[in-house]
Amino acid sequence: MFTETRTNRDDVIGIACEGKLSESDLERMHALLHERLASVEEPGLVVDLTKFEGYTGLASMREDFKMDTAHRNDFSRIAVVGDAAWQHWGTTFAKALTHAEMRWFDASALDAAAEWAGGV
Repeated sequence: MFTETRTNRDDVIGIACEGKLSESDLERMHALLHERLASVEEPGLVVDLTKFEGYTGLASMREDFKMDTAHRNDFSRIAVVGDAAWQHWGTTFAKALTHAEMRWFDASALDAAAEWAGGV
């Protein structure tokens, strides 16, 4: 599942992923991003993966890839927060899918990630 998280900035969208994401989770996340992007042009994005365990299957992975490519030009900066090596590696791979500046942050640096995503 995922939840929208609040940041101290109106120009930064926060998403926290927990457990395994399903295709329907990602469809709902995609709808949320469309809604938020309608009110802010090129916001920052913080994706908290500290409790993320992966995907429920290939369909959910495919949906995540579709979402990433659909929004490749929509964000100014994307901060990914986590504590697993495979998440860090995935962030490196995802840089090829976006025009946004993207940076990995350790789980202890969530506040710094939000500030950086907002351009500070």
